[in-house]
Order: sequence, then C-alpha cells, then structure tokens
Amino acid sequence: MSSPIILLLGLLLTCVALGVAGLLRWRRARRVYEDRLRQLAERERVAASLHDTLLQSMQGMILRFQGVGHRLAIDSPERATIEHILDQADDVLAEGRHQILALRVPVVYGDKLSQALAAIGQSLQDNFAIPFSMTVSGRPTPLNGDRSEDLYAIAREALYHAFQHTQASSVELEMVFGCEFFSVYVRDNGAATAKPLGGLAAMRERAARLSGTVDVLTLPDQGTELVLKVPGAVCYQTPRQLGWRHRLAAWLRPSDHRP
Repeated sequence: MSSPIILLLGLLLTCVALGVAGLLRWRRARRVYEDRLRQLAERERVAASLHDTLLQSMQGMILRFQGVGHRLAIDSPERATIEHILDQADDVLAEGRHQILALRVPVVYGDKLSQALAAIGQSLQDNFAIPFSMTVSGRPTPLNGDRSEDLYAIAREALYHAFQHTQASSVELEMVFGCEFFSVYVRDNGAATAKPLGGLAAMRERAARLSGTVDVLTLPDQGTELVLKVPGAVCYQTPRQLGWRHRLAAWLRPSDHRP
C-alpha cells in the first residue's frame, strides 16, 4: 500500500475518532442538561404544592385569628397576646415565602440572568408591596451557566433582605456588564438601624468561589447598597476585549519590569 493512501486512511480514522468523541461529549452534556431540567421541574412542583397548601392554609388561619382578636376589647390582655402571636406568625409566613422562592429557581443560563432577577424582584414587590426597579448598564454579555446560578443566588438573597428586613419604601437592582468586571448592585432606602444581613458570610463565600467580592455600604438617611463584583474573565462565556482606554491605562501603569 502506497504512503499517500496510508496517510489518507490515518487522516480518515482520526476524523472518525474526533467525531465519535465529539458525539459522546455532546450526548453527555445533553444528559446533564436534561437531568438539570428534571430537577428544576421537580423543585417547581414542590414549591407550587407548598404554596397552594401549606402557605395558603396558614394564611387562612392567621386571618381567622385576626377576626377573633378584633372582637376583643382593645385593652384586653388576650388581644395583646393574640396580636403578638400573629406578628410571629407573619414572620414565619414571610420566611416560608422566602424558602419557596429559593425552591423556584429559574433556568438562569446565559443571558437569562437578568430575566430571572427581574422576575424575583417582581415577585417580592407583589408579596411585600414595596416598589422595585431594575436597570442594566453596559453591553449585555452571555454569562457562564454554572456561574449564573451562583450570581442569582447571591442577588436573590440580597433582594429578599432588602424587602423583608430594611423597612425600605423602594428597592433597586442594577446589573453592570463591564469589560473587566460583572457587577450587581442592590440598593434600598431603608433605615440604617435595620436588621443586618444575616447571610452575608455565606454570600461572600459563594462569591469567593467565583473570585469575586461582596461588600455592603450603609449611609445614614440613605439606606444600604450591596455590591457584588465578579471578574468578567470568570463569568462571561466569551472574554470581552478591553477598550482602548483600558489598554492605554494598563500601558501607562507603572511596572517593576518596565525599564
């Protein structure tokens, strides 16, 4: 057999092997994606069931106890006790709603993170009757799917705290698609003495896994701002090229290796 034929056969076998490997990788990725969709569907079913049964039943019981309390005299000790118990029940109900929101994780791959955060903000606005607004700055860039879920979890926790614990009259979320960093800002105009963010340590730990940071800024009479910042090289699907201003600033920056 001549040498060109041998080379051609080798090339053909190599192409076949690469094709088979690519097909196997695609099938594996498809199975992972389908398993993920099944898990999300199951979580959505459980969340809907809890909302339609447990929370609705609890809400009905709270309303009945409120009716009993309103029939008692204003200065009655029994009425004061019932109102105290109802306040605790409201807190438990709000926490239950939060846990259900955590169960109802949307598919946040790629460019759907903004849609998911807008949906959670709207849901919290409906539950707590506090106005919510959202803005997107920069050039929207598809995000890594695995990173998107962590980003969503951090922002969701920050939004829930802003609605539930800051006594705010408005909450705002801003997403900034920068060249070097992807950032999320959650702002409220609540009281400076409001309950501190209890899950901050867990949020920072989750952000650290993305090489990112979480900072909280509190100013008197101006509310609180939580800042999540993650390197674009970590969370963007396709690394973005720096603009000429960034390249010029990097070139002008002093360096120990530059003569």
